[in-house]
Amino acid sequence: MSQQAMYPYESRSEPSPSGEQLNLGPELEGTEKTEDLFVFTVDHITLKKGQRLVMPLAEFTLSYEDVYRVDISFAPPLEMRQNFNNDQQLMLAKLFHAPHAVHKIRLKNDSEYPLTTAPATILKEGRVLAQGMMTYTAIGNKGDLELTTAVNIGVKSSNEQTNQTPNAVNWNGHSFSKIDMRGTIELTNFSDKPVTLEVRRSVLGSMDEGSHDAVVRQLGNGYDEYAFEDGQPVWWNWCSWPWWWYRFNTVGQGNWTVELEPGKTTTLEYKWHYFWG
Repeated sequence: MSQQAMYPYESRSEPSPSGEQLNLGPELEGTEKTEDLFVFTVDHITLKKGQRLVMPLAEFTLSYEDVYRVDISFAPPLEMRQNFNNDQQLMLAKLFHAPHAVHKIRLKNDSEYPLTTAPATILKEGRVLAQGMMTYTAIGNKGDLELTTAVNIGVKSSNEQTNQTPNAVNWNGHSFSKIDMRGTIELTNFSDKPVTLEVRRSVLGSMDEGSHDAVVRQLGNGYDEYAFEDGQPVWWNWCSWPWWWYRFNTVGQGNWTVELEPGKTTTLEYKWHYFWG
């Protein structure tokens, strides 16, 4: 991996074992971390008017691992969708109709410098494999770089209502029903090698349980502000949220790590509930 910036410079050189001068580029002097900003400082550089330059700042070898990520976000409650117009219904269908896995590489930064936020080009055997955005990764930490949709990983998701309990909760003179839901995520590895899948399923309500040693948690609590890790979904402001909504419903989440052999299929199951008045 390398990061590049546009800077003028005077080249520096050192003798090679054969006595020839090797161009090693400019000296990196004063490279340091200032508060939360890492700055590369390059001294002794000049550039004539009209000239341009691409200057390598650093080059190093990092270890990495392939990671396949499936992220299925929550949808609006069924009771609210009937108020959406045709265009909104169509957009929702496109958003949730075909979940997919994303192939990422997870870099371990064992270099002397942090990986700063910048566009990244990924090459394999001399050919461009993908282009993405590298996010800031501190020294010693790990960072993910997205490659492409993993077309060899099949993902199917389904949900159904299993029960409805009227008058399950009474609060402030109002009665609320409890809606019980069940969902499945079917994963199939069509590739010729084993893969490690990281799966995240978010639901609007309380996640009760999940199979395959799922790690279950809740985001937000009661009147607390909702915690959206990836920002509010596009449809969030289409809804006229009832005054009591935040009192009973938060965002539940199930997380799995699945090892899937070639040609194998596994099905993750989970249950959740929400309240409606």
